[in-house]
Amino acid sequence: MTTTPPPPPSAGPTGTGPLTPTDHRAFAFLGQVNSSLRQCLCTLARHGVALRRDAPERARLLLDTVRPWPLYKGGQFLFDLMEWEDLMVDGDPPPVMSTERIVAACTLPVRLAAAATEEAPAVTKLVPGQRTTAALGLPLSLLTTTARSTLLSAAQDLTDLLGPGADPDDDAGYATDPEPVTDDTGAELPPLEAGFYLYEDIALGALSVLGPLLADHAPTDPAPPA
Repeated sequence: MTTTPPPPPSAGPTGTGPLTPTDHRAFAFLGQVNSSLRQCLCTLARHGVALRRDAPERARLLLDTVRPWPLYKGGQFLFDLMEWEDLMVDGDPPPVMSTERIVAACTLPVRLAAAATEEAPAVTKLVPGQRTTAALGLPLSLLTTTARSTLLSAAQDLTDLLGPGADPDDDAGYATDPEPVTDDTGAELPPLEAGFYLYEDIALGALSVLGPLLADHAPTDPAPPA
């Protein structure tokens, strides 16, 4: 007795195999996201290289400030885990992404972070039951105060450091493109440097490009005593 083999998978409506038009459109969107991410990361890294080249002391102080923070360490972990370095250096350098576009993409996350640093409401009122409220009141109050103080201090540290840059240092020694590439402000951007400095350069570039946005959401100084 013979068994008739199953028919091969039928071609989709596009004639390219089992993938549907929706699959192709989904991949087109994800490919666009991938390309935009690569373009953004490479642009930030080039801004970081420029900052190390033109203002080495400021770059050092910025990195010394953010290195101990969990946000910086977590970003480095994700950078390595997702192999973003391979994404960035694979192929020809992408075009520079405009500062306006990078800032626009980061405005909502920064606003959410700023909202988290505002004075929290009385969290104990959200817990039903007087006895439970009384028991949790002090720990929750301490947690809220500590989290708010930490975020405010981090924002203030960045505000203090993200002031006007230092004068360019001609002896920094970093190479630039044979044909300089500039961003939308006309500033010359050197090529990114793969390897040890790559994540640091992205962090520096993010602080440089997003500095005004972060400073706009910094906490205001308390009013002087009367």
